Amino acid sequence: MTVSPWSRPDAEPAPPELRLAFSHGPVVTLERPVLVGRAPEGQQGVDSQLVAVPSPKQDISRTHCEIRVDGEDVLVTDLRSTNGTIVSRPGQVPHRLHPGEGTSASVGSRIDLGDGIVIVVES
Repeated sequence: MTVSPWSRPDAEPAPPELRLAFSHGPVVTLERPVLVGRAPEGQQGVDSQLVAVPSPKQDISRTHCEIRVDGEDVLVTDLRSTNGTIVSRPGQVPHRLHPGEGTSASVGSRIDLGDGIVIVVES
């Protein structure tokens, strides 16, 4: 076997690309932190992707939650939303996050923001 001088046989394989599939249609690649809400606002100087979701009943907060890569998993943090965030990991009981609380989510997890908006973590 010939090894190219540019390849590194000892290098760790890249982690799988993670995506967020939104129930209202969009699919977002999780390359940087994603802020989700009915009118999300990022912090100045922080490179975040903003994803606005419909909320006819106003159940979803303006900036409801943050979703980011955490190793091979995903970290979901409720940003002190009014009505909370529920994370359902495959084979586990759904977990309602307290305001400001974060939890890990794996591929197949469902993130329920309310008002019919569900986000599924995919690879």
